[in-house]
Amino acid sequence: MKVVLASLPAFGHLYPLVPLALALERIGAEVVFATGEEFASRLPARTVPGADESWAFSDATSEIARRVDQLGEAASDEGLGLTLFVELCAPHVVDVMTGVLERERPDLVVFEQSNVGAGMAAHTSDIRAFCLAIVGWGRQWSTIYETVAAMVHAPAAGALAEGLIDPHPPFLADVDATPPFPTVAMRPTAWSPDRPVQPWLLEPRRAPRVYLTMGTVFGSVDLLRAAALEIAGSGCEVLVATGPGIEPSALGDMPAAVHLEQEVPQAHVLPYVDLVVHHGGTGTVVGSLANGLPQVVMPQGADQFWNADHLAAEGACYIVPPGAPPGSIGAAVTALTTEHAPEREAARRLGGVMAAMPSPDAVAQQLQATLAPPR
Repeated sequence: MKVVLASLPAFGHLYPLVPLALALERIGAEVVFATGEEFASRLPARTVPGADESWAFSDATSEIARRVDQLGEAASDEGLGLTLFVELCAPHVVDVMTGVLERERPDLVVFEQSNVGAGMAAHTSDIRAFCLAIVGWGRQWSTIYETVAAMVHAPAAGALAEGLIDPHPPFLADVDATPPFPTVAMRPTAWSPDRPVQPWLLEPRRAPRVYLTMGTVFGSVDLLRAAALEIAGSGCEVLVATGPGIEPSALGDMPAAVHLEQEVPQAHVLPYVDLVVHHGGTGTVVGSLANGLPQVVMPQGADQFWNADHLAAEGACYIVPPGAPPGSIGAAVTALTTEHAPEREAARRLGGVMAAMPSPDAVAQQLQATLAPPR
């Protein structure tokens, strides 16, 4: 069995595919990633270009930001999703992926949910495909896939994939939105490249430890600096991951309790911290819960407000919304770093819900059985 796993060239889109890829390799499948060439050195399998070499996902998100500024309150999440993934991203993927599929001739394509261009290429190349959800399936995604189906003359959105592999636990699901594909549940499993953690994390604790990240798309110097200073001011040590677009030095002088890094192996770091302060991206949400960590969520866009609201409803986080008064982050951190904070027990409970979901290995075996010829 040969499987091509296709992702837009962005960390939060690509890394959720890796646990399934490793599970497929464990059952003997040949795995190929199709994504941006800049990720080839990070991935544990052969990687081929899955999008135009001269194009970056940040080109599309920058254009979306420009249009949001133009539209103001008239901008809708549903319309922006259609613009971002169908209008701005898919044209840079379809032809490249069609060429990949002609050369590789895989038995199966697994494409992440936002990479609709890969789904289009698989459909027109008549190669079986599954979609893997990287955000919860909301109504806007049904609209996106109905639009894509019409573009490739598919009879319905459900013809674009045989199933939706969904690593979203039930407490993050939109119960009012039904995907057009049969759903295959899979345990959310964090993955990072195998790199050592920062040495100070291995030393005895001098104070509660907080991991601060705004992800790879939504970070800003001012937001990270203000959050780091408030967290340090609450008496904690802080590990700050500034992200690929921000040099740590841009944050300026910091107290000794603040440790600045541009990139950290997040999946390996989380077992060494007591609390996570972040933007609310799904990967960081589920990685934190898998380690029983409560969270301070500062949502900025995409699915982050949804994640924050649902975590708060489960009692596992504090939300610090945009425009919150100074001191809000520090107050939330002070409340959540205590060992007996109820949010910590809620995080452990939700981690148990995720642990009960089918493993990537179980899903890999299910995909293999799907492709096996009938007896």
